Amino acid sequence: MEEAGRGRVGEEQLLDIAEVVFVRIADAFVKSGSTVRETFGKYAVSDLLPDQSNVLDLLSPLGFLEALKNELKMEELSEIEVACLMRVLAKPELENKIILNEFALIMENFGVPLVD
Repeated sequence: MEEAGRGRVGEEQLLDIAEVVFVRIADAFVKSGSTVRETFGKYAVSDLLPDQSNVLDLLSPLGFLEALKNELKMEELSEIEVACLMRVLAKPELENKIILNEFALIMENFGVPLVD
């Protein structure tokens, strides 16, 4: 849904854009021969959830984008691609961080093996 040329997208279009980017990321993983944890692990920080029950490996959005560029050698993503990815991946309740295991499961759906 374009709104006065401002590039506003609807929820369905947002998901379509994110899916296309996930396919590109999966292709980059296949070319690199690495797993999500191997590639993003050094960018993740272990943190205790607010309810104090679980520890998760979390990525900042900037760290996530840095790993795409530096580790997977992906070209820069457009602003709309980044916005769509972050809408799907970022967790507002965790200061917009990305849960590494959740990203790994998404990538598994696109053919990237979970095994390290």
